[in-house]
Amino acid sequence: MTTNENRQLDEVIERLTIRYPTIEPAEIADIVHSVYDAFGKVHIRDYVPLLVEHHVKEELGTPTGDIPPIPD
Repeated sequence: MTTNENRQLDEVIERLTIRYPTIEPAEIADIVHSVYDAFGKVHIRDYVPLLVEHHVKEELGTPTGDIPPIPD
């Protein structure tokens, strides 16, 4: 994992923690890292964090918290 991917995954976890406040942050982090591992053999890495976030949101369903602002 590159430093950039690691930072992006931390941001994904932060956004999902806001969207799903009833789920423990550690559980969200575990899910994110599990989905990320599924993309381990992808050669083009630019969109992996975005794809991970999309897959986790599908898995978790309808958000129960606020929608975080779009990062700059």
